[in-house]
Amino acid sequence: MIRILFSDLDGTLVEEESSWRLVHRFLGTDHIAARALERFSRGEINYEEFVEHDVNLWPKRLPKSFFEYIFSKVRIRPGAKNLFKQLKDLGVKRVIVTSGLNVLAERICRELEVDECISNEMIFDENGLFTGNVIVNVDPSNKAKVLEDVCRKYSIPLKDSIAIGDTRYDESMFRIAGLSILLYKKRGQSIPLEKSRASYVVDSLEEATKILINLIEKEKGLK
Repeated sequence: MIRILFSDLDGTLVEEESSWRLVHRFLGTDHIAARALERFSRGEINYEEFVEHDVNLWPKRLPKSFFEYIFSKVRIRPGAKNLFKQLKDLGVKRVIVTSGLNVLAERICRELEVDECISNEMIFDENGLFTGNVIVNVDPSNKAKVLEDVCRKYSIPLKDSIAIGDTRYDESMFRIAGLSILLYKKRGQSIPLEKSRASYVVDSLEEATKILINLIEKEKGLK
């Protein structure tokens, strides 16, 4: 029985592929950050070191309003609101799990009315200035830990969960969730289908919604 949905954010629910990269593009530091991402992908540095390197590229004490302005341009992907509303109506908990930044994640979570929003938290001082510190709540290489913690919190077996994501960094969710959906957008997509570990492969959230609603309604005997 599907009781809880875990969804990636960047590239899955929003059109922007990376909230980190969006900031770098705005500041002109994307080319430097890309090298650190390659090192992290090769296992040469851990995620905390990667995050520290990233934020050290930015000017000091940027106001929160600066980040809010950048992220205000990020658009929710077509079908996301309908997916979350239909799941809410069917009594399914909805959780966003992202290694992206909380300034964007919390805005999207409010708009989609999610039950839980778990992201990496930028720390601002009493004047609303970024301290340069980020609390890492989601390591993209181990999102599975978040699923385990949240399912334990709600006393929901992992077999009753479904995960949706769009890159290889969602594979750890796919491995432990009861079902999984890979959003394969083709353009710019790097994850090999044969290694995705996903139960379903779709090219839109509308298709993902049809699959999920059909599964849930069959389980509930509504079809």
